Amino acid sequence: MVQDLACGVDVESGHVGDGFEQRSRVRSGGVPVPTRPGPSGSGTRRSTDRHTQIRELAERGVAEGEFSSEDLDGFTVRFAALADALALQRLRQAPPLSTEDAHRHLNRLIETELRQRS
Repeated sequence: MVQDLACGVDVESGHVGDGFEQRSRVRSGGVPVPTRPGPSGSGTRRSTDRHTQIRELAERGVAEGEFSSEDLDGFTVRFAALADALALQRLRQAPPLSTEDAHRHLNRLIETELRQRS
């Protein structure tokens, strides 16, 4: 379940899972740069969908007895914020950040926030 949460985040874009379409342009050197959402509000919808996916994965972990948490709403917000920040750092590479290190940071948050049941 921890791997589902941490590895399900695309640290290049901050998106969760495969259900999100990345709208991007390519800067010189082939680096994708996220674009601003269009007037349709699709960025807000994607953000809401992403929060829902994170929350559902965490709830499933609690229901299956892998995790324990008294604040899944707070965890969802903090996890999404960290994933966004790591995606931005990964994109800018200032300071440099590997995908593996980004997943390690997300795993640390999961281990800290969602106490594993004994």
